[in-house]
Amino acid sequence: MFWNWLGVGAGLFTGILLSPYMIRKLGPEGYGLWALSFALVEYYTFLDLGFRSATVKYVAHHFALQEWLQTNEIINTILVYSGIVSGFLFVLTVLASGYLKYFFKMTPEYERSFQLLIILMSISWCLGFVFNTFGACLEAIQRFDLYTKVNVSTTVLRAGGTAIILYLGYGLVGIGAWTVCIQCLGYALYFVSFRKAVPASEISPRFASLATLRRMGSFGIHTFIGNISQMALSQSPALLIGHYLPAKFVGFYNLPTRLIQYTGDAVGRIGIITNASAAEIQARGDSHVLSELAIYTNRYCVTLFMPLAIALWVFGDRVFRVWVPSVAQSTAPLLPILLGGYMIAVVGQFSSGMLLQGMGRHQRYSRALLVEAIVVAGSLVYVIPRYGIMGAAWVVAVCMVLDRGFFAPWLVSREMGFSFLHFMNSIYTVPTLVGIPVAALAWWLRITILPGNNLFQLAAMGAIVAASYLGLAFFFCLPREHRALLGGWLGRRIPFLKSVGAH
Repeated sequence: MFWNWLGVGAGLFTGILLSPYMIRKLGPEGYGLWALSFALVEYYTFLDLGFRSATVKYVAHHFALQEWLQTNEIINTILVYSGIVSGFLFVLTVLASGYLKYFFKMTPEYERSFQLLIILMSISWCLGFVFNTFGACLEAIQRFDLYTKVNVSTTVLRAGGTAIILYLGYGLVGIGAWTVCIQCLGYALYFVSFRKAVPASEISPRFASLATLRRMGSFGIHTFIGNISQMALSQSPALLIGHYLPAKFVGFYNLPTRLIQYTGDAVGRIGIITNASAAEIQARGDSHVLSELAIYTNRYCVTLFMPLAIALWVFGDRVFRVWVPSVAQSTAPLLPILLGGYMIAVVGQFSSGMLLQGMGRHQRYSRALLVEAIVVAGSLVYVIPRYGIMGAAWVVAVCMVLDRGFFAPWLVSREMGFSFLHFMNSIYTVPTLVGIPVAALAWWLRITILPGNNLFQLAAMGAIVAASYLGLAFFFCLPREHRALLGGWLGRRIPFLKSVGAH
């Protein structure tokens, strides 16, 4: 978790610093097209067909049992498959890139740049489709230290280089080319890290087989449905906004969405760990630990995210005024809507989806995501032309709460054999009750001594909210045995706390 949070921290720090600079240098339309390029290329994920999740599942399983032949078969089969698909997809992208200007609303001066940017992003995605296999393997064997060192290094290099390129005036194409270069470096480091972690691995097409591909596909098809649905849920709003409204509105919608995702990623890393852990625990046949995993990972996701949620709910408009003042009026009103849905449906239940996936019992969950994606897309087609990005935010938030906030935990409660109400109460009740007095404190600070008019006041407010909430949560949200585990872990790693504890 520490290594995962370090990676998220690097992304959060660079994203917060870089976004306002990109808006200033590219302009609202240029920044909107930058966000749109990522949204469009993300749709290539449908060709994954769930094989990445199958890689994590089966590599974790065979690695735990030290079955090296089967591990090599899994890795090499997915490498061959992804290499063939990536080559086909890149050729198709080059042929189709010239027609995108007819679908999205952009001024003529951006048409050529956007076409080149899409091609560059496609190169990056196609290479990543192949070489991220090694990142998935590091995730499967729970070497998050190696995985995150690569992420932190490439994130810092990409952000620093982007700022320099924008300063020199190279625009969208320049930062797109730099992104490709840095991501290629990251893919090479994934490969080196994997070979270091698993020296028994062999990379050779002779290990690939259709039988292994079919085995992975039988597991991955349900994950594919879930992944393509998640991707549609994530990117459809941006694409449809870009179709019905000027490109700058994509940027307006993207900023609060990214802010929530940046902060939520720290919690989401618990869910990613849950996937590999559930597969390993299931391989050992320890059902009791799985039940505890289902409850506590979700509860701690809510607990860890709650200070951020309180700070953004109370001071969200001030955050945008300080962070991106030129567009704050258009973006800040979306934040509380999206944040409410994200808190209930994604943060509170992210580990539920990963748990079901790790157990191989995610079929209904995947189909439910597909239904949500269809409903959201259909609703947005009606809502965006009439109610704009505010209507889009409400559609996204309500649908995610109904599906991932209520249906997903119902599925988990059935698998684990306990009641739905017990499961929901175990996750949300205590963290929410602890948050009430902290939210009251935050609001009092806003109207008295810390109105949040500058960066120092926002930082001070955040520190007070985090310290207050996490201090209370340590005693109320953690069972006694977990407090003892956490205290022992901190004591072994921080000598000062160890000496204090000894006295």
